[in-house]
Amino acid sequence: MATRATPEADAGCAEPLERLLVRSGSGDTEAFAALYDRLAPRVFGMVTCVLRDDVASESITREAFVETWRRAPTYDPSRSSAAAWTLVIAHRAAVRARRLSPRPVGHPAAATCMDDSVVLAAGLTHAQSNAVQLAWFHGLDHRRIEEELESDKPVTTLIHEALRLLAPIGPRP
Repeated sequence: MATRATPEADAGCAEPLERLLVRSGSGDTEAFAALYDRLAPRVFGMVTCVLRDDVASESITREAFVETWRRAPTYDPSRSSAAAWTLVIAHRAAVRARRLSPRPVGHPAAATCMDDSVVLAAGLTHAQSNAVQLAWFHGLDHRRIEEELESDKPVTTLIHEALRLLAPIGPRP
């Protein structure tokens, strides 16, 4: 999983991810293998941002793809992209694993997985950026985020405002 998938690499592939996921839902193991090959680096990267542990990330990535295979028959391409659908499954698995593991002492308040250029382009404040990163990359719940941040705004407001600012940026091509 050391390679890094890029949208350009996906563009060169003959079959769209959505079609591969639909075929996987019909039990097509070759389509699922192709889907895995193309999405595993992204899934592993996102899981690693949440867990900060390569060994645990490999395990959770495998678990996420097993769940993707199991749930593939329910995938609806009109509702989301195959990549987003798969990443949501993986993110939930990573957050679940993160919440079940003890939090290390001296854990930094701010994550480092969100690209600074995205934060700047969206116009997020420091508090908004930290709230989203703690929720998404560290899997903290709102109560724990409030303990980490010193802000006069509620965490739900910070996250809502940040997501509203990030939405127009969307995924990078």
